[in-house]
Amino acid sequence: MQRATPVLNKTLEFSDLVEPEIKSTVSSINHWLWRWTLTGGKVAVNGSVKRRAYIRRHKMWEYARGLALTGASAPARDSSGRHLTVLDVGGAMTATIFYLAGLGDRVLSLDIDAMLAEQTNRIARARRLPAEARTTNLAAEDPSPGDLGVKDGFDRVYCFCVIEHVLPPGQALLARRMGQLVRPGGLMCLTFDYGDDAPTEAPIRRVEDVETLCDHVGLPLRGNPSFADNGQRFPLNRRHPGQRYTFGSLFFHRPE
Repeated sequence: MQRATPVLNKTLEFSDLVEPEIKSTVSSINHWLWRWTLTGGKVAVNGSVKRRAYIRRHKMWEYARGLALTGASAPARDSSGRHLTVLDVGGAMTATIFYLAGLGDRVLSLDIDAMLAEQTNRIARARRLPAEARTTNLAAEDPSPGDLGVKDGFDRVYCFCVIEHVLPPGQALLARRMGQLVRPGGLMCLTFDYGDDAPTEAPIRRVEDVETLCDHVGLPLRGNPSFADNGQRFPLNRRHPGQRYTFGSLFFHRPE
């Protein structure tokens, strides 16, 4: 019997968090956050840095699925013991970069917020983590893999709910340049606010917008080839309680 194509490219469903492969990563991230916070660590969500006892469910959905479905979380790793080279775009001071660096991965975060980048570097040095942040702006700059310290690209590229804040034509340039920085055999996860009421500067509202975004990335999708919108919308932003929208996720790979 032919196996069904996994539905990876889709909108938010909270039930995903109890799927076995995602649930174990949720637990892993929560345990890491507990230890991080007890030792005085802070993380950023939407640019706000503070000590956090938990990660809200919709943010955990993008973090846990992003890391689990790319084989990067502790429970999802293979047995080779090989560390990854990771590019994070727009996530300085976020939980994922410190979590992955704690697993031994070499993590580079590109974030135009100079204060968050400097804070990331200060914490990485103090905790002796293989993480670095730079203010390189991929919407305006076109660095080669060598410029970013890797030979032929990164094993993993992550961009969690950032691209919908980048105005055209920068959004298309950012998408293309991220795709170009994935090494052969590497994977990329991109998430974004999605829907008619998404309160962002350059919202992705319709399936057609997602298809255009995929064209800009220029890499084949993993899993289902067509983005699946389940129609559910939620009040996800406390600053905009009357606006109901959702998150979308896309998973790409660069063939060997």
